[in-house]
Amino acid sequence: MTRIRLGDLRIDVVRKAIKHVHLSVHPPTGRVRMAAPERIRLDTLRVFAISKLVWIRRQQQALRAQVR
Repeated sequence: MTRIRLGDLRIDVVRKAIKHVHLSVHPPTGRVRMAAPERIRLDTLRVFAISKLVWIRRQQQALRAQVR
């Protein structure tokens, strides 16, 4: 498994035989996982992650705000 670091954010990248990139934020810690096609370069995945940074932060904040 490859990791992308964007400041204090760590994204686990899993390469699969798929067609599209899937980005998910997992409870309870807000861990970020990206499933990506095997043929896409890591630089392209980094740019995709940067473009989704606001969405990732919003999802992590929503997870932290949930009552447990």
